[in-house]
Amino acid sequence: MTVKKVSKNTKQIQDKARTMLKDFIKEQGTNASYIACKLKEVDKYNSDSRTNFLNKVARSSFKLTEVMQILDLFGYELKIVPKTSIEQNNKVDS
Repeated sequence: MTVKKVSKNTKQIQDKARTMLKDFIKEQGTNASYIACKLKEVDKYNSDSRTNFLNKVARSSFKLTEVMQILDLFGYELKIVPKTSIEQNNKVDS
């Protein structure tokens, strides 16, 4: 059995992605179980069980399309912006 080495940077990105998704879910006043059920309702081809979805969130192994579907459930969309834009906005907010 081969053990994959995960770089420290990759681990940090996974942790950040997991935290971002969990925070978003909490901000919407719901939980991952509810979202798993809603995703099954809107996507008849989604064969993920509640447990599988929860595991994906815990491992940060969700697909970009899954994140986009989650955001869509709540009327949000994913937008990719340069980091400098985000950093400048954070300075203005402070």
